[in-house]
Amino acid sequence: MEISKITSPSEWVYFAKGNANILFKYVGAHDYLKHKLLRVRLLKEEEEYISTCELYDFIELKCKPLFPKQIIDIQLVVLTTDFISKLNNNGHKVMVKERYGLLLPNILYGNYEKQFLSKHCQLYTGYSEVPHSLSETDASQTTSKQNPSAIDSVIFEIKPKWLYDNTSSNYCRTCSLNQYKNYKHHFCPLDFLYEDTLDQGLADFFSKFPPDHLNQIEVVNRIPVRKLFRYFLNNPDNVFQKLKEYQKINNKNDLIKNLGSPSDVSHNLSLVMTLRDVGLFIKFEKYNRYNNIHNSHNNINNIIEIEDYGKFLLTCNIYDLDLKSKMKYRHWFEVEQNLQSIYNSTNEEWRFCTRRNIKNNLGT
Repeated sequence: MEISKITSPSEWVYFAKGNANILFKYVGAHDYLKHKLLRVRLLKEEEEYISTCELYDFIELKCKPLFPKQIIDIQLVVLTTDFISKLNNNGHKVMVKERYGLLLPNILYGNYEKQFLSKHCQLYTGYSEVPHSLSETDASQTTSKQNPSAIDSVIFEIKPKWLYDNTSSNYCRTCSLNQYKNYKHHFCPLDFLYEDTLDQGLADFFSKFPPDHLNQIEVVNRIPVRKLFRYFLNNPDNVFQKLKEYQKINNKNDLIKNLGSPSDVSHNLSLVMTLRDVGLFIKFEKYNRYNNIHNSHNNINNIIEIEDYGKFLLTCNIYDLDLKSKMKYRHWFEVEQNLQSIYNSTNEEWRFCTRRNIKNNLGT
């Protein structure tokens, strides 16, 4: 589909930016595009650039077979130089010569209030009622004047980062890097992998929630978000467990410390490094029997019932599956060298990560 035939650049506004992509949100009247985002590649050096077509093939052929029901839907669309150059890119440089973009659903479409919990965790609270004084476009940006008793959904946006069995260091790679970058302690993602650490992980995770807001969610609106998240993590096939499985390094040549050139980066390591940097949208929503989406075939197994609270729809979407350039090997190696002094250090503000006595674990 050539997107310029059904929409104009003025109908897209800047939404967000990552290291390799920029997102635009649709604000026009076309029904098909109403809940969509357009993802365009940012300007990169030629040797580091990965085209949208190459990225699309990587997601469809390499990633979707691993997560057939969880990867966010994407559609390849044709772009023109004129269309890209007229987008309001908020001062960021885009790859104007790129001829393709990705169309994807806007998970946050609607009336959501955002709260920053930590570098790799955001909370979005969804409200079922929109103040009459606000237009639909304005409502999606609202962070105040909400009806506190109209919360019908909660979304966690999480980057799990590196998931593996920590066997030989005080801190896992994720917590070490967070310390290196002077981020505040929140939670260790490895705690979500095992029953004996899950209580600690959940306690840390919800410690950043404003108590009054958590009360509004759980008591006033009767969304038992802590029980729902535990239910999600107790499923042995949950996305954290699957990411751990597919991030596993089986060949010592794929260890970061053994990389010496771009040619040392195997196809498996490229996939693993992508999976170490994905994002998740985990959504808990009050079940509505009149909602066709809730009752769709795709969601029939995602409806759960919590005693004394009723039914909820639980969905998880994986996004940000960017194929990594082999030229990044030098950056990976340098970061790993910088973390050596942190892995076995002591920091009063960071409790040690749980160690696992597991044989034949290559770790990082």
